Amino acid sequence: MSLKAMILLAPGFEDLEAVTIIDLLRRAKFQVAIISLREDEVTGTRGTRIVTDGNLALLDRQSVFDLLVIPGGQPGTDNLAADSRVIQLFKDQATSGRWIAALCAAPKVLAKAGLIKGKRITHYPGALTTTEQQGAMITDNPVEVDGKLITGRSPGAAMDFVLMLIEQIAGSHLRQSIESDLVR
Repeated sequence: MSLKAMILLAPGFEDLEAVTIIDLLRRAKFQVAIISLREDEVTGTRGTRIVTDGNLALLDRQSVFDLLVIPGGQPGTDNLAADSRVIQLFKDQATSGRWIAALCAAPKVLAKAGLIKGKRITHYPGALTTTEQQGAMITDNPVEVDGKLITGRSPGAAMDFVLMLIEQIAGSHLRQSIESDLVR
């Protein structure tokens, strides 16, 4: 059975991060659903346009995803954090004990959902205010794993971030296979 991942995008997402997440998860044979807030097509901060598989209004609430992941970027992160449906989606994913991942500025969404308190996370420098950090242990590491929560620091850490997602969810053998094919 194939693992299912939802990549949630809002206008102003970080292009490099979104494309890297989508590409590497597909290489790992995840079933990837690209979901937007409302649009059929979403544009990133650098002008990359991605046609989505659907939007939150059309999403079947019975759909179960092994992984819910969001790239950073501004104003994409703020757009996601401002949407109550997104916040509830993350809360439900965490309550169900399934994987959550956020890269760069996107841990801001997790903070709004109240999911980082007491967790070890990383994020883009300055992306979270002291208040938003809510007692999280902030590191400068490229990637942090704390239970079923995975965070990444920046666009430069995008590949390491996704490879860690693959390793944690699907196993180190698959990660090694994907990484080997990339000839890093």
